[in-house]
Amino acid sequence: MAGFLSGKVGRAGTPRIPFRVGQVLIGDDPFNGRHLGKVAVIEAPYVGLRTTGSSPDDVVFYDYRQLQSPD
Repeated sequence: MAGFLSGKVGRAGTPRIPFRVGQVLIGDDPFNGRHLGKVAVIEAPYVGLRTTGSSPDDVVFYDYRQLQSPD
């Protein structure tokens, strides 16, 4: 019982990321610039985008609040 509760309490402070791996998003940040890419990594509160035209190993990380769906 204690193990179950400790797992739930540990995740309570982590934000829910509204995106999924493979989803296409636009990241807009004053330091990283604006990039279109696919979600490659989710490490709350950061989301890593693999941008078009870059090598497969290049991932740019954004705070999930700086991402939006292309319309």
